[in-house]
Amino acid sequence: MPHGALQTELYPFERVTVLVSCALSFLGSSLLVGTHALWPELRTRPRQLLLYLSLADLLSAASYFYGALKDFGSSTWECVAQGAVSTFSNTSSFFWTMAIALYLYISIVQGSPTGTSLLCFFHVVSWGVPLVITVLAVILKKIGYDASDVSVGWCWIDIEAEDRILWMLLAGKLWEILAYVTLPVFYILIKKHINRAGIGNTFQGGANCIMFVLCTRVVRNKLLSSLCCWRSSSPEHSLASPESRSQGPDSATKDWGDAQEGDRARAEFS
Repeated sequence: MPHGALQTELYPFERVTVLVSCALSFLGSSLLVGTHALWPELRTRPRQLLLYLSLADLLSAASYFYGALKDFGSSTWECVAQGAVSTFSNTSSFFWTMAIALYLYISIVQGSPTGTSLLCFFHVVSWGVPLVITVLAVILKKIGYDASDVSVGWCWIDIEAEDRILWMLLAGKLWEILAYVTLPVFYILIKKHINRAGIGNTFQGGANCIMFVLCTRVVRNKLLSSLCCWRSSSPEHSLASPESRSQGPDSATKDWGDAQEGDRARAEFS
């Protein structure tokens, strides 16, 4: 049913920017998930938490991409479904981001043991709280057409809901503000402890990929090593001289040893 709210004009460059951002975020999150599945030796507890964050970001990027591409004009069932998925995944992403910071603070600064009970607590809070908020918002019909007034084509909180400000806070903005306030505190405390002892919504998956894949030496070395192995199996490299082929295994073994040593040194923090 059409709403009375006038739709905010969307310029083509705005939609293109959001679509590109979502695509890059989706690819970045997929790369994080792929590296976790490909190399078991990288499956440390911090990277397990990063995996769950990447799954939330992947789902968030996909829902925003669909919404911006569709450019809803009313509260259809597709609009409500897309708004519910984006609300759940985006809120969950903020919770997992704070869970990673809390985990690093407990394990590095306090030196307390972090067993499976803490991980279970993170799962209950980071998946459970967003799910409860989303289900309530759908049941109470708070998710729907927002006339692109607070989005770029996708649906979120119904723009005609009388308590829309409250639900905008509950469905994302409150947790976003909380993350912006608490995360710097945690990381400043972690940084100070390390010194004494001697990481926008639609692009969050891409930012995580840059920090934890492209800027992490162990993972970067493994990706480059895999690329080199793929290139060496191509027909061009099969015609290489016997001397160059004989040097390959030793070099690969050395690279693997370096990667393993770096992985052990950074297992808890990277």
